[in-house]
Amino acid sequence: MIEFKNISKYYKYKKNTTKALDDVSFVVNNKDLVLISGPSGSGKTTLLNIVGGLSKQTSGMYLFNQEAIDGTDDDMAKFRAENIGFILQHFALINDRDVLYNIGLPLQYKGYKKNEIMERVNAVANSLGIFDKLKLYPNMLSGGECQRVAIARAIITNPKLILADEPTSSLDTSNKNEVLNILGKLNQKGITILITSHDNDVSSFCNKKIFLNKGKIAETNEV
Repeated sequence: MIEFKNISKYYKYKKNTTKALDDVSFVVNNKDLVLISGPSGSGKTTLLNIVGGLSKQTSGMYLFNQEAIDGTDDDMAKFRAENIGFILQHFALINDRDVLYNIGLPLQYKGYKKNEIMERVNAVANSLGIFDKLKLYPNMLSGGECQRVAIARAIITNPKLILADEPTSSLDTSNKNEVLNILGKLNQKGITILITSHDNDVSSFCNKKIFLNKGKIAETNEV
């Protein structure tokens, strides 16, 4: 599904060049559940941003389902909309809009009609146990509920791939286990998932692990 071929990403500022990723190669197969780990500054977020089409590599090739991903901003936006669901560390919900609006927002961008949005939001909210929260606002929810809203928003477009950036870092043990259970069920349904995390519980939950250090792959393990 995903193949990185000698991917490097450089950031230049005046005369200084920083290597965020340095000649990184790996393969993620369809239905894999992958942990991306490493110390702060190792390149985890940069890697996730390239996979998600939010950033482009400086050199190398990124293949998604055997097609090279490298185009205009409009091309990349289309690629994200058709393939990727994002779950961010601090939920990234719109606080002055209710849960229904937050979950359905990606469908608005894709031009769905109101009744279609309502139908799909109701279905996904019911599957995640937050149907009764649709008229509430994010500041009225617990951390675990906010994360479920973020997951609902990520899967509302039926993505092929979910990218989760530290999805359990702000949750207590009970809510963390609940979120991992939800992600596990989504993976069983065929969605490929990449997770960045330092959490040992998340590590044991994944079938493949990529450890980054100073922009390079230091270790790859597969269960």
